[in-house]
Amino acid sequence: MMIMKLFRSTSLFIQGILIAGMLSACQNESDTALAPQAPANTSDQNARTAVAAGTLIKDGNTTLAYNSQDPTLLWKESNANTQFVFTYAPQLISAMKFTYGNPAPEYKYFLDTFGRCVQTVTDKTYIYEYNADGQLTKIYNKYQPDERREFSYAVDATGWKKSLSTVKFYDEQGAKTKELTFTYGGATGIPDKHPLNPDVFPAGVSKYLRIFGNFNTNLVQLLIEDKYLPNGQKASSTTHAYSYTLGTMGKAKNITVKKINGTLVSSTDRTYTMPKYNF
Repeated sequence: MMIMKLFRSTSLFIQGILIAGMLSACQNESDTALAPQAPANTSDQNARTAVAAGTLIKDGNTTLAYNSQDPTLLWKESNANTQFVFTYAPQLISAMKFTYGNPAPEYKYFLDTFGRCVQTVTDKTYIYEYNADGQLTKIYNKYQPDERREFSYAVDATGWKKSLSTVKFYDEQGAKTKELTFTYGGATGIPDKHPLNPDVFPAGVSKYLRIFGNFNTNLVQLLIEDKYLPNGQKASSTTHAYSYTLGTMGKAKNITVKKINGTLVSSTDRTYTMPKYNF
């Protein structure tokens, strides 16, 4: 009744504004009801990282393709000799492996209720443990638990997030074989706009499945690799320096790694899909 009185006492121009405002409010209410909800807690945010505009489709010799129904889900990972095709079920990701086109035993990733991987079955079976922040702290062989990798984290340049600091590798007898130390450039660090899993996982585990928590805020600048003899004595120490060429979205389109003496270790090009805009 009040609305009808207001309409009778206002000009056609004002009535038009009122109608537009009412329609806009209805639309906003509808948008709010349909909007996806944010993850419930920090662990869930660590486990479920959405793919941003500009999805990685080429990483060196590896080609990536994504699910047509949900482009945040990796569908196919291919290189010259091997291809993995991923399928998804509640708390399970299966990866059919093809080598030179021939099918091999299926790999499996088992997830917890937060979407984090807690067990992989590849050539071996590994168990994954996490800290209270949802970051990976340990990987170990289910049937030979002395074979393990231990992860530690340090507060990064933000002062409140933690980035991967060291990974220690142990063999079946429990002897340390290798230790990796990561640094990120401190206050001058470069934000990592498309983070991947670090190259520290067991053979066959995909670095492109974002189901192992978060590892870093910025891009790696230095990596120190220490190797050890069976008696625990350090055998060698090598420092790798990383440099990056960034694209228009701030994502690394080339990653060059050199030893501290300047010797080239690798140079990897990355390609991303172009963002799509709706006008």
